[in-house]
Amino acid sequence: MKVLITGVTGRVGRNVAEALIERGDSVRGIVLPDDPGIDRAKAAGVECLIGNLRDPETAVAAVTGVDAVIHLGAMMLWGGAEHDPVLFEDNLRGTFNLAHAAAMKGVDRFLFASSDEVYPSLQARYLPIDENHPTLPYSFYGLTKLAGEQTLHFYHRAHSLPISIARFALVIEPWETTSRDGWLGRFLFVGSMLPMVQSRAGAEAAIALKAQMQGDNTLLLARDANGLPYLFHCVDVRDIVHGLLLMLEHPAAVGEAFNLSGPSPFSYDQAIPYLAEKTGFPVVDVCLPGPSLRIHHSTAKARSLLGYAPQYDIFRSIDDGVADKTR
Repeated sequence: MKVLITGVTGRVGRNVAEALIERGDSVRGIVLPDDPGIDRAKAAGVECLIGNLRDPETAVAAVTGVDAVIHLGAMMLWGGAEHDPVLFEDNLRGTFNLAHAAAMKGVDRFLFASSDEVYPSLQARYLPIDENHPTLPYSFYGLTKLAGEQTLHFYHRAHSLPISIARFALVIEPWETTSRDGWLGRFLFVGSMLPMVQSRAGAEAAIALKAQMQGDNTLLLARDANGLPYLFHCVDVRDIVHGLLLMLEHPAAVGEAFNLSGPSPFSYDQAIPYLAEKTGFPVVDVCLPGPSLRIHHSTAKARSLLGYAPQYDIFRSIDDGVADKTR
């Protein structure tokens, strides 16, 4: 099988590419001219096509001769509306160009990486969040993912493009559990959490919390005003690879959307002490006013239809992150 992977140099893309190549498939990737990951991708055996999906001709060239597409590439920007035009061009126009080209070329399978921001998880109406949860994104990034899903559903209906949608939880590599700069670390360390604390609990709470920091690596054991620990659900990239490979081949995946998340959510009163024990980082245990952080995804659909069986809970990811001496 020949597979096109957009975003092939990202955390998910490079791991999926390596898994496909290891099992004997060939991989093509679309890579921007200034992407620093080009050399690593080529060394892994990826055929690199230099270009941008904003260009329809690049999309056509990318899908020509491939059996399947895994569309992971997207611009990830949050904040002010000044980012919206870039998100529109990269995430919406790029997805349209690729889906249109794939449908015209008769690609056998098209996987689209969406996000739990389509719900969004931070403002869930009920837990656990399943695929039937209302989709009311609050960020323009989330809107581009929801619009991308609808674009793919259109091409499935109108042109019989065999599509599948993966709604990713926050994706992590193990090292990101131990670093305040990692995607998960931004939710575990006091300094990284201060902007969220200010937005949800107020400026006074953020100032008081900052005063309790014992250095940049201070961990946050966050609780709500009643003392209930925060709850978070993420997914190790190794489980994402497992889910995507199932979606790539399983007939039941066609036309469907699936949550891809970890084995279970973790409570801060369990994960933070465990991380502190493994790293020696100090901990601040604090009750915060305002809305609690409670994220929990249902993976029942992926488990029952595809056989999805995530293996890497937060504790296993922490263990592997601590053991990773390459960073």
